[in-house]
Amino acid sequence: MKNKMLYYSCFYAFLYCGIIMMTIGSALPDVSSAYNLSHSMSGALLSCYSLGNLASGVFWAFIALYLGQKLAIVILILLVVMGLSALALTHLHIILFTACVLIGLGRGSIVSFTQRTINIFTDGDPGVIGALHATFAAGAIIAPLIFSALRIISWRVGIIFVAVLGLIALITFALIKDYSLLDGSNSGNNNKSLAFLRNKGFLIIAALMFLYLCCEFALNGWLVTYMHYKNMTLRYAHLMAALLWVVMLIGRLACARLAKFISQKNIMLYSSIGAAIFFTCMLACDNEITIALSVACLGLCMAGISPIIYSTSAPYTNKYNLAMGILFTLGCTGGTLMPFVTGLVAEYYGFDGGMSAILVTFILLIIFALINKNWTHEA
Repeated sequence: MKNKMLYYSCFYAFLYCGIIMMTIGSALPDVSSAYNLSHSMSGALLSCYSLGNLASGVFWAFIALYLGQKLAIVILILLVVMGLSALALTHLHIILFTACVLIGLGRGSIVSFTQRTINIFTDGDPGVIGALHATFAAGAIIAPLIFSALRIISWRVGIIFVAVLGLIALITFALIKDYSLLDGSNSGNNNKSLAFLRNKGFLIIAALMFLYLCCEFALNGWLVTYMHYKNMTLRYAHLMAALLWVVMLIGRLACARLAKFISQKNIMLYSSIGAAIFFTCMLACDNEITIALSVACLGLCMAGISPIIYSTSAPYTNKYNLAMGILFTLGCTGGTLMPFVTGLVAEYYGFDGGMSAILVTFILLIIFALINKNWTHEA
């Protein structure tokens, strides 16, 4: 395989993105306490992170077009490192919120870059895409455990450690010399074309991405805080966050295997239905054991949805340079809005009401999965 270092660096980058995502959620109770933030302000903090993600797709796509793939990915990883460092060291609210924007901007750009790169390497092979997303799950699993251990020293130490991991990714991509596979994969008029935005199939995928990221960002952002609200210890809450991604890792590996025998569209539909059911169970339970079972089943059902969306998008993202970035941006609109909506509803109707708002997005996800099941995707 040509450019093996680039290929495997993308897997490390996806692992790192999982670590970033869960570190933000794990650190939220400590950050909120240190800065005396209300539920709505905490939700706004998560939304600033999501806002960076929202802008990242288009930002990355254009910066890569004009500065080249190598310089773009190095700069964007640097934004993550800077944001995490500022989050750990600042004493000003304005810097706190700006740091979350930078983290989201860099993290979302890394996801777009690595996902498009692997799509090009494999032509959207569902098995490889599933393995890629399994590495994301692995990062999400270890992040709460690492943060919980380093939190004994200080929650700021945990965040700085994640920044150091980002420097490793930055150095790795900086050392790679050949990015020609990416620069030359989509030649001609497709470089800047937005024709895919008129394709109904692409818009269906964008809607699925929007709804899934509504669920994922809100759930990961609020899960630890919600468990603590239900009178669970922070250690138990961090374990639940890790458990969610342990089963998602298992589920993504299983879906990568199942996709060879079962239609991806069917997997997405049944997974969406199961996720809605077990999310409801999680909200209804008060016992630690039943909550853990609900979280495990929820993670198992959510596991395959994201890789399948990305794999299904290959006809569009491989043909058009801007398609992956805009798909991610459209999807992250949901990730931007939902954490704030959850916090806002919780402010007036309690945490149960706030978390119940996420259930609406799971139900809409089922509806669009049904639409997708009967659609043929062609660029």
